[in-house]
Amino acid sequence: MNNMADSHRKTQSYAAIRDSSKALPRVDASEVQTALDAEASDLAVRGIGVGPLSLFQVREEVFQRLHSTGGRPALTGTSRRTKVPLSDQQREELESIATEIASPGFSPSPGQIASVLISLSLRSLRENRLESQSTEQVPNAEIN
Repeated sequence: MNNMADSHRKTQSYAAIRDSSKALPRVDASEVQTALDAEASDLAVRGIGVGPLSLFQVREEVFQRLHSTGGRPALTGTSRRTKVPLSDQQREELESIATEIASPGFSPSPGQIASVLISLSLRSLRENRLESQSTEQVPNAEIN
């Protein structure tokens, strides 16, 4: 009978534990670089061997490629203007990214952001294809 009574006992539940600590402030990359007496690396900015694109990568790429010719600064390495179909949401995201990475004297357009994103994505795909081709195993030839 004790077993039956034990099986009907309710299990005690506890309140969820919540982290109430304050978020730590972000540390600027230049502060880390100075503290470690390190030099900036072009590898992360160029997307070699790294994961998904970051806003930092996009900003650095746009900043390096924007060149003022007297009017609106143009991206170096581009030779034509092409219409690319976008949804309203995609256009809004490009505008949001452009606003987020802008700073005084540096305000890229949503189109320039799109161009850089396409460039970085194509570069990453190309590198991944080359890497996968180099790691494919070549069948062993028969030796007589």
